Amino acid sequence: MSFKKTATSQDVAKLAGVSQSAVSRCFTKGASISSRTKLRVLEAARKLKYKAPNISSNSISNDDSGLVAVILPYVTSRYYPEVLIELHEALRNGGFRILLITTDDGEELDEKLIQPYLKEKLIAIISATKPTDKFVEDCNQKRIQFIAYNRSWNIPTISSVACDHRNGGELVAEYFTKKNHKNIGLIEGPKGSFVSDERCKGFKNYIKNNKKIKLNIEKGFFTYEGGYQATEKIFNKKISAIFCADDTMAFGCLDYIKKNTSLKTPSQLEIIGYDDISMSAWESYNLTTVRQPIRQMSKLATQLINEYIKDPDFEPINHIVQGRLIKRKTTK
Repeated sequence: MSFKKTATSQDVAKLAGVSQSAVSRCFTKGASISSRTKLRVLEAARKLKYKAPNISSNSISNDDSGLVAVILPYVTSRYYPEVLIELHEALRNGGFRILLITTDDGEELDEKLIQPYLKEKLIAIISATKPTDKFVEDCNQKRIQFIAYNRSWNIPTISSVACDHRNGGELVAEYFTKKNHKNIGLIEGPKGSFVSDERCKGFKNYIKNNKKIKLNIEKGFFTYEGGYQATEKIFNKKISAIFCADDTMAFGCLDYIKKNTSLKTPSQLEIIGYDDISMSAWESYNLTTVRQPIRQMSKLATQLINEYIKDPDFEPINHIVQGRLIKRKTTK
């Protein structure tokens, strides 16, 4: 006996030739969307018999108490827009509304940043920006749940959902070691970045006892230009493998190699990134990378909010989710 797969918003987006966020806007009352795009989405939804999630009349999102703040740094990063799409989908399916707040690189989350939004009666904050101790205390007093997204700051009164970044770095180091690479490049993110530090610690710790491996390290600051320039600094003919702590730096790394060297990837040089953003699968890159399960992480964050609402004695929970190595054409 076979069962038909229920159509998802991703299926509708693919058929309509639009982004998943456009599908979400189409079925969100008051959201901004052009009439042409809306017609394409509606037609695709009709063909696939897609049913947009209904929010019931007694849903928590029908008043201010259903508002969840999503706070993200690195607004120019190619990773966080994809995170936002998954968080929006998971929260909307849970009957919540989203308030997006962006922060500058390295900025701490404090009362001043979010004070203008507190009148909206937030029920939860999902944040990839580190809060001050005072801010966490204020959230607890106002009974606003705080969830660290893709971070683990060891703050006992908040929950977290994060990829196991250290393990991801170990996966890359294990692969390079098995391939018998001796001269390896490592391109790190900015100083003080939690995710970069964890990924690179995992990588370094795995190979530290292997005396035959020489590690060449530069910072790429999580930017394309940074990855390009870091590759120029560490590059020499002996290097046979490079680990970039995120995909965007890996794109810069690959383009430097293509433009300025005669080396062939992956036969002469293997390159691995981290995150598995959608561009990684583009034909021009076909990047091997560590995939973060952002859909699973987004669903877990929504689940934490539901549990917090239902249970007055809710205790903070820390979810650690494993990433996995996705092999494409930049490795053998």
